[in-house]
Amino acid sequence: MDGSVELSPSTLAIAASEVTRRLERTRHAAQAAGYDGLLVVGRPFFERPGDLAYLTNHFPPFPTAPFLPTQRGTGHAVLILPVSHEPLLIVDHPAIHRPLIPIDAIHPAPDVFGAVHAYLRNHPAWHTLGIVGSDLLPWAAWLLLQEALPSAHFTIADDLVRKQRRVKSPAERALLIEAIRIAEIGLSAALDIVAPGITEREVSAQGTAACLRAGADFVRYFRVHSGPYSAWGSRWPQATDRQIANGDAVVLDAIGAVHGYAFDINRTTVCGSPSALIRERYALNQQAIAAMRSHVRPGTSVAAAVQAARQVYAAAGVESFAARSSGHGIGLETVEEPLLLCDNPELLVENEVLCLEPGLFDPIGIGVTTEEVIHVTSQGAHQLTQLAVTL
Repeated sequence: MDGSVELSPSTLAIAASEVTRRLERTRHAAQAAGYDGLLVVGRPFFERPGDLAYLTNHFPPFPTAPFLPTQRGTGHAVLILPVSHEPLLIVDHPAIHRPLIPIDAIHPAPDVFGAVHAYLRNHPAWHTLGIVGSDLLPWAAWLLLQEALPSAHFTIADDLVRKQRRVKSPAERALLIEAIRIAEIGLSAALDIVAPGITEREVSAQGTAACLRAGADFVRYFRVHSGPYSAWGSRWPQATDRQIANGDAVVLDAIGAVHGYAFDINRTTVCGSPSALIRERYALNQQAIAAMRSHVRPGTSVAAAVQAARQVYAAAGVESFAARSSGHGIGLETVEEPLLLCDNPELLVENEVLCLEPGLFDPIGIGVTTEEVIHVTSQGAHQLTQLAVTL
């Protein structure tokens, strides 16, 4: 590991000193933008903790729940980040990893948004506040904020944090590489037992258990889609009691996290001998990923990289089967910016980490997709995933 990588001495979490630097960058950016302070909202570690975890090292541990009169915000935490004085972290549960959080004032409160309301009522001079995690703020909580400061101006300030999150530090990349290693252990274990008569559920259980034994924080799901379901890009439930048959395409997708950083890796295999059509589609999928990867470099638009993959499919006459999304960023959350869409004009930036997955889903019941995780370097795309599947 690079000697410049600074990790916590007790775990492989990001060191508190790195989080402190993030807080200072964000405070300065908020001040420059004219805010009196920011309210940063996060949800549970298995849902959407990213903005909050980036600035605090705290991952809310409990599921979200309905609002009750004295318990509003279960499963949430809120960082109040003033530009002129010290921050306050309001959490829904007292079980926190205190040494990892570089914030002195931490207030456990079952009524999270009630505590935010009380804080704002005591700061009536605040006139302009930015909301980071605006897409996570419950409507009932929004009404409380307005009631606390009726004359204040609240604006969406997500970009102040999310633009920072796109650029992964050496420590973050080290954790993402570890997450990939563990996900590939799980995928390998699942691939090893694919055989006629085994159920999707059994394959999913094998992969999930292997990830957890290898060190995953959790596995959100380990999707196994076989036969006609291989053409479903996503499905509930993650795996069924369907027995896999000889000749079935089988798509496996491992999603979870290790030390707070996400893994999301997809592989396609075939039970027994693949048909000529599956071989052809699989080869096209590999060509599309290669074309997309060759266009990944700082300053290239997302749209250009996605179109490179789609041109492979168009030349083969199968573009209509291409998934709308060709991937996404990854980090503290499974799906982060940028979203890899053919109409996204955003430019790629150095040191972001992306999941490339230009899937091909034919409604007749053949789906093939491979998801590679890459690091955007000044020289182009450096592939981090290593698990190869050959049909």
